[in-house]
Amino acid sequence: MPKRYLTIIFAYFILLFSGAIGAPIVQSILKALTNYSSEAAGSLAVVIWTIFSNLLTLFIIWLVLRKQPEQNKIVFGEKTSLGKSLLWSVLGFVILIAAQYLSFFIIALFVGMPSGSENTESLLNYAKSAPIFLFFIGITGPILEELVFRKVIYGGLANMTNIHVAAVISSFIFALLHGDISYLLAYFVIGLVLCYLYTKTKRIIVPMGAHILMNCFVLILGFVTGG
Repeated sequence: MPKRYLTIIFAYFILLFSGAIGAPIVQSILKALTNYSSEAAGSLAVVIWTIFSNLLTLFIIWLVLRKQPEQNKIVFGEKTSLGKSLLWSVLGFVILIAAQYLSFFIIALFVGMPSGSENTESLLNYAKSAPIFLFFIGITGPILEELVFRKVIYGGLANMTNIHVAAVISSFIFALLHGDISYLLAYFVIGLVLCYLYTKTKRIIVPMGAHILMNCFVLILGFVTGG
């Protein structure tokens, strides 16, 4: 795996778990400067730190990858045209929604259907306290995750092993880091579909587009249905 990929993975994981330190610091500052309650300050602190840390990660990724020759074998070969890439993004969104419902059916069949995704519910709650978080959930988050999990982790592992093994490993890591064990299968399947879209089109913007459409759909559905 290229050293720059390892640098990106290291930076991502450091910033991913930095909230345990950063969010309480921001919360203390908010409480000292405003009249927010502890609960309100805590929610806003999580939003502020999450946005800051993820934008910082995106900046680091840009610094590391800019003007560097492509070493990811997934993108070698003929790329789909921009028009077909757009169509694949939309088709990918449809596949993602269908794959999730299939996953939900399997989960319900074997272990019973959980009441709801804790990960999605917590994100919606944060978005209600700070609407700017919607932009992060809908757009910035998917862009960052596709760069890290598909381009770097999946692409980096594909250079070292079979692409199917690379897809399984990267998708499993993707699922685990969403921290919602009840829906682990659903997140795992989402990861596999996004790996397929990247491999099929050889353009990272395609899984990005499908991921953004999916997140925006879930956000709208969540607000309309109240959860």
